[in-house]
Amino acid sequence: MAHRAAAEEPDGAYPLLLTTGRVVAQYQSGAQTRRVAELNAAAPGPFVELHPRLAARLGAAEGDRLAVVSRRGRAVAPARITTAIRPDTVFMPFHWPGEGRANTLTNPALDPTSRMPEFKSCAVRVEVLGPEE
Repeated sequence: MAHRAAAEEPDGAYPLLLTTGRVVAQYQSGAQTRRVAELNAAAPGPFVELHPRLAARLGAAEGDRLAVVSRRGRAVAPARITTAIRPDTVFMPFHWPGEGRANTLTNPALDPTSRMPEFKSCAVRVEVLGPEE
């Protein structure tokens, strides 16, 4: 089977790729793991991982509130700056509801073979809102 690109690629309005996933201390929605104090302390809330070069370009500092915006919505969470991610990509875990809800951003396009939604990647832009209060 031939490779098919993602349904939505970065462009001028949404120049970055968002990828979503899990953190080890939380499971799915966190309905069970947030009842365990140690697990909740290890991963207490949503965040946006970005590379130091991207952070510098945006003027973002560790802990700044960032708005991640896609064609479907907006999520807000603090910045985590790390070299563990590509400079053209940001990561958000999907475990939290509310303003940091990563799945507000994701693309519901379906894979043509499996019919699974393409929830793991989409084009976004990042806006720095300033220091977290």
